[in-house]
Amino acid sequence: MRIVALASGSSGNAILVDSGDTRILVDCGIGPRTLKTRLAPLGIRPDEISAVVVTHEHSDHTRGIPTALSRWRWMVAGSAGTIRGLSAECRQTATVIRQQLRIGGLDIDLIPIAHDANEPTAIAITDRASGIRAGIAHDLGQPSDALIAAFRGVDLLCIEANHDAEMLRNGPYPVFLKQRVASGTGHLSNDQSAAFIDAVSTRELRAVLLLHLSAVNNSPAVACAATKRGINRRARRATLAAAIRKATSPPIGDHHDIQFALAI
Repeated sequence: MRIVALASGSSGNAILVDSGDTRILVDCGIGPRTLKTRLAPLGIRPDEISAVVVTHEHSDHTRGIPTALSRWRWMVAGSAGTIRGLSAECRQTATVIRQQLRIGGLDIDLIPIAHDANEPTAIAITDRASGIRAGIAHDLGQPSDALIAAFRGVDLLCIEANHDAEMLRNGPYPVFLKQRVASGTGHLSNDQSAAFIDAVSTRELRAVLLLHLSAVNNSPAVACAATKRGINRRARRATLAAAIRKATSPPIGDHHDIQFALAI
């Protein structure tokens, strides 16, 4: 299984999960033309995507779904609250994930998270053929014990590292926005992300990809330096990289993770 961030940040989010026989997206906040362009170097056409699993209804995670659905007839799946927040045309055919959903060779589990959306979730994915487990969580204010338990021992981890707390505190955002970002239903700081990585790391952890970095209150170098300490001795062979905001990030997983040891 390989995971590729096609876009990550407030301007749009889309993550490809590719097990070879089954390909899904986690969120699709980019338009169809951009999606097609970013999938092409990976050797994948949009019509080869089986489904898009939606973490929550905010537009930077969903704005590309209506057009993609009309063109390529993807399955759209997510929590009941997330589905309620989608457009009418998406709701008509969407699948509500109540516990686990099987899509091709992938088992999908949703884990509730804290964010200011209807019923936001993180996603745990298991490739039945290889046994590889992945956890994907972005847009959460604080991790729960349930999320830590669900992600502990994953092989591949995609976790939000939105902001540096000091950069946010001293930065240009208005006070109300600073408070929202730093709140328990906002976004993870680098330090929170590092603590989460440490909590879920085991010898199985092979790669960590940092998601949803703020363009104003963070940078790849700052985020990687801060979260590196979360990769503890148990997971000392794991790679660490930060997803690129408006381009395809290097894949993690079976195909390429050894080549990208520390992207800062």
